[in-house]
Amino acid sequence: MKNWRLWLGLIISAFFIYISLRQIKDPHAFFNSFRQIQLWTLAPTAVFYALVMVSRAWRWQYIMESQVKVRFSSSISGLIIGYAANNILPFRAGELVRAVAVSKREKTNFSPIFASVVVERIFDSLAVLVFLAVILIFLKFPPEHEDLKKTLRMGGVGALAGSLGLMVVLYLLFYYREKALIITGKILKPFGKKLHEFGVRELEKFSQGLIILGKPSRMIVVMLQSFLVWLVNMVPIWFVGIGFGVRLDFIGTLLILFLGAFSAAIPAAPGFIGTFHYITTRGMLFLGVLPQESALSFAIVLHAFYYFPTLIIGLILMWAQGTSLFALEKQAEQEEKAGKENQGS
Repeated sequence: MKNWRLWLGLIISAFFIYISLRQIKDPHAFFNSFRQIQLWTLAPTAVFYALVMVSRAWRWQYIMESQVKVRFSSSISGLIIGYAANNILPFRAGELVRAVAVSKREKTNFSPIFASVVVERIFDSLAVLVFLAVILIFLKFPPEHEDLKKTLRMGGVGALAGSLGLMVVLYLLFYYREKALIITGKILKPFGKKLHEFGVRELEKFSQGLIILGKPSRMIVVMLQSFLVWLVNMVPIWFVGIGFGVRLDFIGTLLILFLGAFSAAIPAAPGFIGTFHYITTRGMLFLGVLPQESALSFAIVLHAFYYFPTLIIGLILMWAQGTSLFALEKQAEQEEKAGKENQGS
């Protein structure tokens, strides 16, 4: 199952890379656009992207504190390790890896930590959808780009439905935990005692990590933190634009930010290579601020800031902690097996 999904992602990325490069009409102008970057803009881009990671780690720590106390150093190191994993491993396995990294460093249960990751992603989706609404209200769509408007609306409706649906499921699990455990037990009972007990046990631990859903004041804080995270995320985009001689306005920067988030949701190779480059390029062309060649260069440079710093720092953190990416991935599988054995003993 996993192999065909991996190959499908690689094929999708290769396709988007191909059509991105195919649209370059002047290779000399494409390569020359990199040499024209104002190098001073690279420093503030890196600084503000670091602030994005700090704000994300701060929010994640706040979400986890509803259930377990976690040091900020563990939150930010786990987050960076997870991002590094997403840049290498398929199926966004970094979300699982960062939960394992934090639970290992803090010597605490894995399930509540992973539940906090799920909650975090829901708030991310809700914040992005609010920004999408702002884009659709204030951004003017020329007739020749009506297809982009339809794509944005479809993506927004799909993400909204998925986020709200998952939120409903999590709320039901939190408020009706005992009933959910009973139903889960009945479903798993035909599959044997070990799987039955393990499944119920893990679901109970996971539901305990959703305690923030029962605290409206904390949810409001997390929502505000989510808006801050994404607003800070706009600044690196703006500085890369400055590097290419373009001053994007607020709505234009917000559009590029949303398109980047949208491209990351498309099944593709690790690190959303190809999809990000093509969709971001189309966004810059829609805004009419850069020619085709420079628009693709902009997408490549912006993606490089997302990709390489977290990959390099993440690998260094894993080395410093005496572990590796694949060891963390394997540990998640071993934890499941150990849970089954403990329940059966």
